[in-house]
Amino acid sequence: MMTQNDINEIWTERSDNYDTYVQDEFRTDRPAKWLKQIYACTGSSAPMRILDAGCGPGFFSVLLAKEGHRVTGIDGSAGMLAHARANAAAFGVSPELIEGDFGNLPFEDNTFDLVISRNVTHIIREHLKVYGEWNRVLKTGGVLLIFDANWHLPYQEGPVREEAIRRERESLAIYGSGYTHDGSYEYIDSELNPENYRVFGKAIRPDYDFGVLRQLPFTDISFERDVTEELWSEKEKMMYAATPLYMLRAVKGKEPG
Repeated sequence: MMTQNDINEIWTERSDNYDTYVQDEFRTDRPAKWLKQIYACTGSSAPMRILDAGCGPGFFSVLLAKEGHRVTGIDGSAGMLAHARANAAAFGVSPELIEGDFGNLPFEDNTFDLVISRNVTHIIREHLKVYGEWNRVLKTGGVLLIFDANWHLPYQEGPVREEAIRRERESLAIYGSGYTHDGSYEYIDSELNPENYRVFGKAIRPDYDFGVLRQLPFTDISFERDVTEELWSEKEKMMYAATPLYMLRAVKGKEPG
């Protein structure tokens, strides 16, 4: 069984590739579109205390620090954090960037106005525990924003896998490469039901996550199944339309008593 250290090492191995993606993204108009999306969900652009949970190479940490927010990014991968620190320095900002477990946070209760993550929650093993921890560190009325996709479904037999493989072939023919760190095929030659995705099986997200969040003191839980139009590149849309990026939003309710 994979340990958390194994998972962290995998993401360190992939960190150069992921950083290239983030740096390319910063050179487009998508950062402004991300800010528009985030502020629409928080209801304000006023300075916030923000946790970037699973910050990777620091896209949200840098983007939101540039806006004047007080940002903390946490990630278990040393390689990802090295890139996050380099990106912060390149943009002249100083978010707090720490190596640690985003499911066991070293922060007091009611610390953050916003907890945000992108392409992270699909690697979580115990969603109730982790989402409970994110709820704990949010202030009452604070917002949780999760951006992720059904990355597990192309590894299960069925129509999503068939569509993902078709799109991968078309994208490789047009663009010459995908997004893997080593040039391998994500779906065409992949094994079925790999260990790191077995927590989901054939479950559909964000419905799965919605059910978890309902067990916690969150209110106003809602989601959009597809937010790719403004936030993904044309290459991503072509390659990953079988598993579009979704957005899940929840607000921390008042504590009992």
